[in-house]
Amino acid sequence: MLPIKNLLTAFILVLLSQSAWAFMPAPGIWGVDSENNGLPGRGFQIEAENEIIVFTYFGYRPDGTSVFYYAAGPITNNTFTASLLDLHSGTTFGGQYKAAALHPPIGNVTITFTSGIQGTITFPGEGPRPISKRPFGYANGPDGLLGTWLITGLFGTTSAFSDVRNLDTKTGETSIYGNGIVTTANSNFACEYITADSFAGNVLCLDIPSVTYSDVYIFQFNGDNGTGATAWYMSNGNLSSPQNSHAIRIKTKTGKSTGINDGVNYYVDILQSTTLSDSKDARDDRKDLKEQMTGVIDHSAEDEEKIKFMESWSSEVNSILKNRN
Repeated sequence: MLPIKNLLTAFILVLLSQSAWAFMPAPGIWGVDSENNGLPGRGFQIEAENEIIVFTYFGYRPDGTSVFYYAAGPITNNTFTASLLDLHSGTTFGGQYKAAALHPPIGNVTITFTSGIQGTITFPGEGPRPISKRPFGYANGPDGLLGTWLITGLFGTTSAFSDVRNLDTKTGETSIYGNGIVTTANSNFACEYITADSFAGNVLCLDIPSVTYSDVYIFQFNGDNGTGATAWYMSNGNLSSPQNSHAIRIKTKTGKSTGINDGVNYYVDILQSTTLSDSKDARDDRKDLKEQMTGVIDHSAEDEEKIKFMESWSSEVNSILKNRN
């Protein structure tokens, strides 16, 4: 196998080569880097959806009173520009509904994103200032990696494989590149937050199968989401060409589901160590797995209602699509 230093270098070069791509910024609370001193100050919320950004700013007027601004518009070539709207006289706590009124716009805000979690912002009367998303729930280390992850590697534009991995063990050990290795209970998958050199800020993960050659991942994480690259060791001992990879934390370390859900747990333990792919052999394996899972879930009345709706919908859509041909 290649030395890990060479592996990291190759992966970082891949990530850097993708920096010119268009992307959406991570949603959440952002702030000006030079003002991040742990004290109350100004900041802003960024939400991105369908290449549209909603921007809300909370700060202060010259007289010290607080102020709220709002802006919205498209993001083009990783840059967002819109008028800052000053709203006032809206509904108060405990009061009757009252539509807010607008003061004249005070000027434009412009943000140029250099990554999903970094960029520069220009406010009215100010020069460009570096900004970044503010993490608050996960530390950059072993504790921030715990939980159940759905990890998907992409092969070109038509194929993919996915793994479910539950990182629940802090080993107490570190590599010379990071600040603490975490693993699955059976130690067949390991991750570490990298702190060394120019690789700092990435998360490196290693799949450790008992027979075949291992997969290696490098991610940039933001909360419950990660994006990066994956490669695997081939029979000649060399790494394959890196491919795009994504990760979603589907459960926290205490087992609480993340994302949009209705409180129903569809997670099945049989999937914990299963690799899924879009190849024909893997689709056959997936079919066999589905057969194994028949009867595994004890359906509740609510589940039955959903299943019936799914059957009805799929039958109708199948009929519609067949009639088009």
